[in-house]
Amino acid sequence: MVELIKTREELSSLLKKTSLAQGLGLVPTMGALHEGHLSLVKLARNYADKVMVSIYVNPLQFGKGEDFDQYPRTLETDLELLEGLADYVWAPNYQDIYPSEPVNIPADSELANKLCGLSRPGHFDGVCTVVKALFDAVQPQYAILGEKDFQQLIIIEEMIKHLDIPVKIIRAPIMREESGLAMSSRNQYLSEPERKQAAAIYTNLQAIANKKLSIEAAISNLSQNKIKTEYLEVHWGRLFFAGKLGKTRLIDNIALDFS
Repeated sequence: MVELIKTREELSSLLKKTSLAQGLGLVPTMGALHEGHLSLVKLARNYADKVMVSIYVNPLQFGKGEDFDQYPRTLETDLELLEGLADYVWAPNYQDIYPSEPVNIPADSELANKLCGLSRPGHFDGVCTVVKALFDAVQPQYAILGEKDFQQLIIIEEMIKHLDIPVKIIRAPIMREESGLAMSSRNQYLSEPERKQAAAIYTNLQAIANKKLSIEAAISNLSQNKIKTEYLEVHWGRLFFAGKLGKTRLIDNIALDFS
């Protein structure tokens, strides 16, 4: 049975009494779990003795006017999904994550000012601050992060290197719905017609990757599906997308083959 831990004191007590010959794997999440998250938990089993999932909606990474208050919080359902997959769930409150005033960990990377960093100033500082706090509290040997948030993944890897944090990052591939839409907790915001429209994102990314479509033509196609493109750019050997469908902001990326 998955063990729910809420306070920092409970976490410290658990870590002191638990034998971890091959280490602890941490899957940091904001909850509202889906099959994409569960794939990270399953991957963690390949590396660690025990697997912990953290569930915490971090206010520091939400900007003014973003969806912090509306972000889905579904702890009971999340626990049911994790039964038999994770050993522990840490669901702290703000004081457990930041027992004193949060020490801001700036995203010390030029990447933080590109792509999502342009429209979400300070977002990656908030991400680095909470991830550092999680690592300090949990002391995992492994952390499993999904490639859907690829920019975030690279920034966290750089933070670990700069701060010499003893944790190994395991990259997990993007999980997709049958339509190709990248799995995301924010997909819950989409109506059924919007889900069908959102499938055009992956279709157009694939077409660009296969050199059957230009970026400009893809943006036009997405517009016809009522998707307003924020960016569609190539970085680090990948094609990155962000845009809005209605009020829902969606991101995706796909690897490119330059051979």
